[in-house]
Amino acid sequence: MRFITRLIPTLTGLATAMAAAACSSTARLPSDPSAGGGSASAVTTVDSALGSGSVSRIEIELFPGELVAREVHVEADDAEEKIVSGVTAIDPAQGTITLDLGGLVVDYGAATRFRTESESHESREAWEVLVQSEIAAGRHPTVEARRNPAGAPQSPDDPSFTATDLRLENEADGPQIEIYVDGDNLTGADGASEVVLRVLGLSITVSGRTRLGPDDDGGAEQPSGASVEFEMGVASVDAAGGTLTLSNGTVVRVTAATTMDPEGDLLTLESAAAAVAGGSPVRAEGRGAVESSDSPAVIVASSLKIEVDD
Repeated sequence: MRFITRLIPTLTGLATAMAAAACSSTARLPSDPSAGGGSASAVTTVDSALGSGSVSRIEIELFPGELVAREVHVEADDAEEKIVSGVTAIDPAQGTITLDLGGLVVDYGAATRFRTESESHESREAWEVLVQSEIAAGRHPTVEARRNPAGAPQSPDDPSFTATDLRLENEADGPQIEIYVDGDNLTGADGASEVVLRVLGLSITVSGRTRLGPDDDGGAEQPSGASVEFEMGVASVDAAGGTLTLSNGTVVRVTAATTMDPEGDLLTLESAAAAVAGGSPVRAEGRGAVESSDSPAVIVASSLKIEVDD
């Protein structure tokens, strides 16, 4: 789960969070993210955490036009892997799109689901035409490419990414990668001032410019009233009670003031409850405010999108 409130620790904070992720299913921030040793000790700790063979899911937000991490989150949810980037080229015959982000090439095919801002089940042909028209107009449309995670982290030098879901976005989000990593993805010697995360054949620098994103504990350490952003699988839905429970136990309360995103696959709690009861993998994403940080944490949703993962 990603929180809107941002903290700016040193690399020591990043190391602590990654070490926590290696030991627990929930990554937690240190109580004082800016405390501790210098960047060299942080590199040592990160190297120790990922070099132990543990697997962590990380979200890397990059500076536009640079292979430098602007912000790094340690994610606890076993969600899909994804890339967000502008598209510079599309080849419908080969079923590929080329991204601004390091020139990555994303494959798609018969098993891929295509979405736009107004249509959650667009035809492949119509989707390709939309992308081609944007590129012809001199724009690089933002695409979110998703895939199901493999059983083990992908080789750091393997650039392949076959999308099971391609979403054409109107909002120009910054470049982003969410992927599972382990020690093989990390390079950087003890005493260095920065480390490099090698993912999808790209070398992404984590340095003093990088912020550590807040922890992924479902609001448990956020004060009441704090604004949060969430994206996670749904474990259960209580339509009569107006709530849904995320896979980490966080309760999301839906009120008359909650805006349901019309781009979602499911537009009511009743339909979400039926999908969960039928065994479909349901995912909720949105924003809201922390009502309670007790266990379970409770978030009052201001906006909510409910989707069925194919």
